[in-house]
Amino acid sequence: MNKTLMKIGSKILLSVLFFIILSSVRCGSKTPTSPDTDQVTNPAIWTNISSISFTGTESGPNPDSQTIQVKNSGGGTLNYTISDDAGWLSCTPSEGISTGNVIEHAVSADIWGLAEGDYSGTIRVESANASNSPKTISVSLTISSPLTDNEIAISSDLSSGSTGTLVTFYVSINGNINEIKAVGLELTFDTTLFEYQSTSKGEKTEDWEYVDGFEVSSGIIRIGGFAGAADSVPVGSVGSIVKVTLEVTCTGCNDGLQSQVCIQNWIDDLAGMVSSPACITFTFVN
Repeated sequence: MNKTLMKIGSKILLSVLFFIILSSVRCGSKTPTSPDTDQVTNPAIWTNISSISFTGTESGPNPDSQTIQVKNSGGGTLNYTISDDAGWLSCTPSEGISTGNVIEHAVSADIWGLAEGDYSGTIRVESANASNSPKTISVSLTISSPLTDNEIAISSDLSSGSTGTLVTFYVSINGNINEIKAVGLELTFDTTLFEYQSTSKGEKTEDWEYVDGFEVSSGIIRIGGFAGAADSVPVGSVGSIVKVTLEVTCTGCNDGLQSQVCIQNWIDDLAGMVSSPACITFTFVN
């Protein structure tokens, strides 16, 4: 009987202790806070980035536009507008509506007339009923001075090859001090080693109306081109303006035979440019 009473008493004691501990936890702990009702039911502005950077060259072309994304990360429907505080900065479209879907906007920098230096601006995404309006995106722009090396050069995709190899030679500019709207020059090669295949546009003239070449005499290709309605190559540019393809056709050449391919007599808007280099060496291999 005493053992039975002891077991009952132990169970009662444990129950009381458990109740005391549970009450203490409930009284001493904080219940999780619920989110503000406005944060759940009101629209909220979300953007994928908080800053954008542009770089450009004085008197050069505008940098490529960049994209920002905006959406409603809250409830309801987000009606918003986009504005900026810099004359060189723009964002299109300038407004949007989102119920959670992502909307893309193009951000552009117009650097025409801007001098060398650092510039800053701000894009504001605003909504009358958004809980976190306005949302801002900082924009930086760095304008560097144009290159003035005024160089013209020849390079190639291969420095050696065997019979049947096609070699592309690039005529390139580096830091031209004048706009280029028309080009004229000659490319020379050893007809013992090469045979002329074609002339085509370079990366800086790919939109031009005309760029081509023809062999005026053995081993001399005369090249010409003009922009027409397309944009001219701006001051301070770097890149190819012409590509010439030659085929290695020598069948009796000795292994290791070297020959030079050169550019000469550049005229029109290339006049006055300095060669760097004017010739490139190609090595024949069996």
